[in-house]
Amino acid sequence: MNTLAGRRRSIGLVGGALWMIAISIVFITWSLLAIATPIARQVLLGSFVLLGVLVAAGVVVLRGALALPASTTPRSPEEQLIGRRFAWVFGAEMIAFAVVNSTIAASGDYALIPSLNLIVVGIHFFPLARIFRVPRYNVMGLLFCAIPIVTLLAISKQWMVGQALAWYVVPSLGCGFVASLTAAAGLREAWKCVSESRSSAV
Repeated sequence: MNTLAGRRRSIGLVGGALWMIAISIVFITWSLLAIATPIARQVLLGSFVLLGVLVAAGVVVLRGALALPASTTPRSPEEQLIGRRFAWVFGAEMIAFAVVNSTIAASGDYALIPSLNLIVVGIHFFPLARIFRVPRYNVMGLLFCAIPIVTLLAISKQWMVGQALAWYVVPSLGCGFVASLTAAAGLREAWKCVSESRSSAV
């Protein structure tokens, strides 16, 4: 792999992975604290350990990527196109959030907020998979849509998990773990890019 290309891709993969880890921490922590059972607290402690390991791994991989030779040339037309496409996807996602949440607010059925917002997030991963050439984002997007849909269809609106409504915590917890697994795969690919770039530079 070209050293400069490997550096850019590695940094991008690590950035995406660290963002997913942050999302995982928020989703998992909020869900397990809301469930508020002894088992949930034990799972939360174990999750902190695993996510902490992922954060540490992300820092190591990022340092390795930043140590590769940097380019002094402007971004290529292809890289500029990627940036513009990402901006369009992000903008569309924000508009979708606004529409979904205003519709929920009008209906007063706030239990739908976690599931419908996660579906929006899931949908936005499909174009990102193509833009960034990361096929696993398709799997992540599919699961971010499937977990909330199955929750809404298969679980009673009144069903409780510990001290929390299942409609609030099941989608968030499931998608949090999906995001953490996707992040781990991203860090693995980023480290592979760094290693290949180092080898080609020798």
